Amino acid sequence: MTPLTSPVKDLPIRKMAALDQAIAEISAWETSVPTDLKAFKLRENAETFAEGEHAAIIGPMPDRGPATGVVLYRGTLAGSWGTPQRPDIAFSVTKAALATMAGLALGEGLIPALDSRVSEVVPLQEFAENPNKDITWRHLLTFTSEWRGKLWGIPDSIDWNRAVPSRPGAPAKGSHRRLRDPGEYWEFNDVRVNVLALALTHLWREPLPDVFKRQVMDPIGASGQWRWGGYDNAFAAIGGRRVPVVAGGAHWGGGLVISALDLARLGLLYVRRGRCDGQAIFPTLWLDLVSSPTALNPDFGMMWWNNFRGSIASLSRRAIWCSGIANLLLVDPDEDLVLVIRWHDAARRDRMIEKIVQALAAGSTAP
Repeated sequence: MTPLTSPVKDLPIRKMAALDQAIAEISAWETSVPTDLKAFKLRENAETFAEGEHAAIIGPMPDRGPATGVVLYRGTLAGSWGTPQRPDIAFSVTKAALATMAGLALGEGLIPALDSRVSEVVPLQEFAENPNKDITWRHLLTFTSEWRGKLWGIPDSIDWNRAVPSRPGAPAKGSHRRLRDPGEYWEFNDVRVNVLALALTHLWREPLPDVFKRQVMDPIGASGQWRWGGYDNAFAAIGGRRVPVVAGGAHWGGGLVISALDLARLGLLYVRRGRCDGQAIFPTLWLDLVSSPTALNPDFGMMWWNNFRGSIASLSRRAIWCSGIANLLLVDPDEDLVLVIRWHDAARRDRMIEKIVQALAAGSTAP
């Protein structure tokens, strides 16, 4: 994959001028989230989410950097701002990496089929009893598992009724609701995301970052400065070894700490349908699978949000993205576009995307 170290000025002059102008404007639209992310997230967990004894940050959470962005267009670095080479915590953008690990496992036959039960190949107590034993890989990937229990001391009920995106009048996060059977209810629940990370760790029988580095990040030319962490108490016993288990986000710390450039490389792999320099990293149909709308929430596929209903008007209907606390990794394969935006004003996210797309459309028929 082409090294992404400096902008490649091979776009038509009008496009570059328009893109430079757009970047000059949107690069100032920085989030109000403070630099001290650990203090911010602890306060959110304790006060906004009222998580009580489970509010503590139990994994790494470094301070954030400045507003940053990367624009890849037609496989080249068309523009950037901020500190694109600085590793930063990715929050729920980490789910793009977790989805990729599932795609690799499916491609290698470790996952027999998406609709096969996790309990058939992962002999864990977490999947041993009803209704958890009937949970499939698709259920976990589409947020429809309704898995119940505690993981790393945190109960799944902590994220019951969590509204993502937020909406007025929604029940309080963590309030009681009636649980359904697997596949009958959609919920953004970070405990259940971490259950997927545990199941995949048992499938691979080694730490997920080791596999991710060897089979994805090294082949796509990532910097080597990224890291993927879990919680202080998150370990699995595999083959007599104590294997660390990563977090699928940074709700309680952990998750990916990675540069915008390396995230862009991962996004480009999805634009290229899993291929890099002629090598198939994950199955070519994986992009179609992750972007297919879930029946219970058509705006969501498998760990990625999608544009199936045109919620972001400036993008094609095949665009997908992962987002979390002022972090965004967006892939639009129809437009050959990858966009990474970090520490942005979330209220103006769609406007930022629109300005970049409009700039890249400028001067399409003339140099």
